[in-house]
Amino acid sequence: MSWDTQILLFTATLRSEGLDGFFRGITWLGSLYVLAPITALISVILLYFQKRAEVLLLLVGFGGATLLVHLAKAILDRPRPSVMEPLVVLPTDSSFPSAHTTHSVAFALCMVLIIRRILPEWQFTAMAVALMLAVAVATSRIYLQVHFPSDVMAGITLGIGWVVLAQKLL
Repeated sequence: MSWDTQILLFTATLRSEGLDGFFRGITWLGSLYVLAPITALISVILLYFQKRAEVLLLLVGFGGATLLVHLAKAILDRPRPSVMEPLVVLPTDSSFPSAHTTHSVAFALCMVLIIRRILPEWQFTAMAVALMLAVAVATSRIYLQVHFPSDVMAGITLGIGWVVLAQKLL
């Protein structure tokens, strides 16, 4: 049995009504339905304060990671896990890498880098919140049985890798 399957089986043993509801809610924090409007709003606010470089980082970092993860999903076309019954409706796209994880990691890292530039006194708070967001969304995807742990790890790697590259190139 693969380590991916073992972890999915283990997380299924942790199920409870409270955790089920918690992770169903948390998983939305990695959704484009939530993050795209927030990104647009933050971009407008940053533009108002003439922080063009920060807007560019957010749009290229978050937007580029989003494009890359969906391209990777289309090319790699890995089936979703079927070890246990998922706790939400399975998305219709493929499993690898986790888009919710990539979105949340890329968004959170962009925000940390932006806050570090314009409000350095808040950088440690931003890092803590960003880490909690990314870990919670990543964990939710495994707990809900919609991604293998390796999908989530790839999403984390893709999100971090793309934003770091974008920051260096901008």
